[in-house]
Amino acid sequence: MARGFAARAAASVAALSILAGCSSLGMDSVLCPTVDVLDGARQLTRFKGGGRDLTDVEFQAHVGNLSADCSFDDDTRVGSIDLDIVFRAQRGPAGAAADHEFGYFVAVIDPAGDVAARTPFSVEVSLEGSRTEDAKSERLALDIPTGENTSLASYRVYVGMQLTKDQFEYNLGSRR
Repeated sequence: MARGFAARAAASVAALSILAGCSSLGMDSVLCPTVDVLDGARQLTRFKGGGRDLTDVEFQAHVGNLSADCSFDDDTRVGSIDLDIVFRAQRGPAGAAADHEFGYFVAVIDPAGDVAARTPFSVEVSLEGSRTEDAKSERLALDIPTGENTSLASYRVYVGMQLTKDQFEYNLGSRR
């Protein structure tokens, strides 16, 4: 019984030492900025040809789950965000069995409401053979330099599908 207690106590001290080591390196865990999907850019619907009917859908993809872990370096005033994004895709009635590539973006909005950064990315999903659904997870590391009196939590991070004007208008119309 005493031996079990001593082992647990030693493990607790070791864990605290590891945590203290992170803090002494200047990287502290902090509140993350708001991370969300940009309204109207959650989903991409790609049609075959010029059609707009549900039977003309090649595939649809949407931003699924988002999660973030954040840290902050007091010395450099840089916040780091490890962002996990899950995308889900489905083959439509007009879709062929194939790999489909689509674009998305991550935008950082500063405390004044200005776009501090906007970076495009691409992801590929496999809808080969009899497979009609796929999910892909992307992990990104973002570094956000902050001002002297600005917290990382005062920024916002938005994820969205890279859309054409027609695709964006389709998304807005399909929500009605």
